[in-house]
Amino acid sequence: MTKPLNLLLAEDCEDDALLLIRALRHGGYRLTVERVETAEAMRAALATGKWDLIISDYSMPRFSALAALEVARENGLDLPFIVLSGNIGEETAVEAMRAGAHDYVMKGNLARLLPAIERELREAEERRRRRRAELELRNSEKLFRSIFQNAVTGMATCSPDGRFLKVNPALCEMLGYSENELFGVSVLDITHPTDIELTERLFAEAMGGQTRSHDYEKRYIRRDGETLWAHVSTSWHYNEDGTPSYSVALISNITPHHQAKQKIRQLAYFDGLTGLPNRQLFLEHCNSSLTQARRNRSPLGVCIIDIDRFKGVNDTYGYESGDALLKTVSQRLSDCMSREDVLARLGSDEFAAVIASVGSQDEFSVLAQKMLHCLTEPIQIGEQKLYCSGGMGIALFPVDGVDAEALLKNAATAMHQAKQHGSNNFRFFSKGMNRMAWERIEIETGLRRALDLQQLALHYQPQVDLKTGHIIGMEALLRWESPELGRVSPMRFIPLAEETGLILPIGNWVLESACRQAKAWHRAGFPSLRMAVNISARQFKQAGFIDRLDAIIQRSGINPELLEMELTESLIMEKSDETLMTLVDIKSRGIKLAIDDFGTGYSMLSYLKHFPIDRIKVDRSFVRDIPENTDDAAITEAIIAMAHSLKIEVIAEGIETREQLAFLKDRACEEGQGYYFGRPVPVETAAEILAQQYPRGGSSLFD
Repeated sequence: MTKPLNLLLAEDCEDDALLLIRALRHGGYRLTVERVETAEAMRAALATGKWDLIISDYSMPRFSALAALEVARENGLDLPFIVLSGNIGEETAVEAMRAGAHDYVMKGNLARLLPAIERELREAEERRRRRRAELELRNSEKLFRSIFQNAVTGMATCSPDGRFLKVNPALCEMLGYSENELFGVSVLDITHPTDIELTERLFAEAMGGQTRSHDYEKRYIRRDGETLWAHVSTSWHYNEDGTPSYSVALISNITPHHQAKQKIRQLAYFDGLTGLPNRQLFLEHCNSSLTQARRNRSPLGVCIIDIDRFKGVNDTYGYESGDALLKTVSQRLSDCMSREDVLARLGSDEFAAVIASVGSQDEFSVLAQKMLHCLTEPIQIGEQKLYCSGGMGIALFPVDGVDAEALLKNAATAMHQAKQHGSNNFRFFSKGMNRMAWERIEIETGLRRALDLQQLALHYQPQVDLKTGHIIGMEALLRWESPELGRVSPMRFIPLAEETGLILPIGNWVLESACRQAKAWHRAGFPSLRMAVNISARQFKQAGFIDRLDAIIQRSGINPELLEMELTESLIMEKSDETLMTLVDIKSRGIKLAIDDFGTGYSMLSYLKHFPIDRIKVDRSFVRDIPENTDDAAITEAIIAMAHSLKIEVIAEGIETREQLAFLKDRACEEGQGYYFGRPVPVETAAEILAQQYPRGGSSLFD
């Protein structure tokens, strides 16, 4: 294969030039040559051409190699320059080399010319590469200095032992220190005591070579003593021997964001009077405790305490006295409970507790008596002594229910029975115990047959673009029509399927059926329709899940980019390496990931940045009462805004009214789902809906 070579040849003898050209062509070069004999001709050639190499005869009538070198220097060019001569002495050759020539070759020894050219071309390219690298380094350093000094975000470089090497003005302003005051100071010296252990651990990981970057939130102590919440992104630079050299940190002040988030959480999850968790947070704690109880096979109790004749206190002594009584009652009940237990205020005179600290029914009885007895002690309100009593109902897991709502409902039933027997009584739930146990066995037995007998079916609910009103996706929802039990609610059989492991074959059937139906719709003229499928935590964690997923995609023929998997918050919150690896595997196939029922779990948007999440679904419990319920409206608005700041799209569940739709559209919520657009329907009905409202030209749901 010939190699291109642009040659500028300073030679007065045409025969010598032809010999040289022939030698180079035999050597494998495809030449572009211009021959010059004077300085003027060489200047013109250098001005108009792009040359790889200059070869010059040492001595010519009107020109010379030394003069040619001078012309090349005038043009600021660093080109390989080889002197070619028929008769050159050693001193003359040395003079040429000192003047800037890179090599010299005798005309009688052209065999040496080709290796010389190869070598000089390589060295010229290396010189150019070094110059580019040096220029890029200078430009990079200049750019970094400019960014560092002018950035609105705090920036700092730190030594491996955590001392500030350089800080920018934005960080100085953020922390209230001058640059001189921070120079050489340890990061730990201005770190909040609670976050010192975290900071030390991250520096230790960098020193041990375990990581090259960190992304986290922490607190600093400002010069004025105030606490500053910051988001910190740190990148470590290492020496050639692998030891850390220094770190560069980007530090953003998120104190206002953190305060707003805390305020929203306080409004959303805590009772304003007593400071206790409200019903929503209580259910979260209850579900979390139930998960642990299942894992540890340990007992759990849910209690409801209703205060007797509380309305009479308000009517007789006024609302201020009633509020003071409730505060005292909440404190006394809390004092009776262990750290593992959770007390909440559900209503004006109703409290609930999750009890995880006792192990038998007898121990529950002792605790119930203790809690009721503490209410009988007189309560001093101003100059008045008030006397209080109550009734308590207790439901036990798993005999009285396997989910928070069931336990709470059964505890309320038991509480009403207790109050029928007078003040300061408690009762364990019992009437429904046998019925619920039998129903559980009946459902489990029927569910084991349902898949084989084709009693399970998928219904589909539209997901709508809130800008256009067109259907852009369908969510596949599992339904069970039992010949013996009738239509069984998913809320009854899905938790049982999870607990028994039946969710694994059922979940695989749901995923494959939904993918096949999606592909059928794509072929039927709805090519961009997205299919959303709920994936249970147990199914997600099952060994070989990714292999089964690949097989389903291959068998169904679905485009993975049109499949969306909906996962629970609790699964994502585990933040385990296995979870992250599985999520990355799913995303690498183009599949979309969504967090289902967002807001009902721990609801920290900051954790989402650690995972490849495309979309969150705002839970229907927040959407149901907007815009009238200002707390739910504030929470929904905050979730949408924070999700967008993380470049995550939002779909709202449970839209049932035009007012809810208008509120969500005004907040730039991208998508919606709910009875306003359509209930879950069988596949035949879903196909009819698609034919009418798919964006292919059908009508909008807003029309």
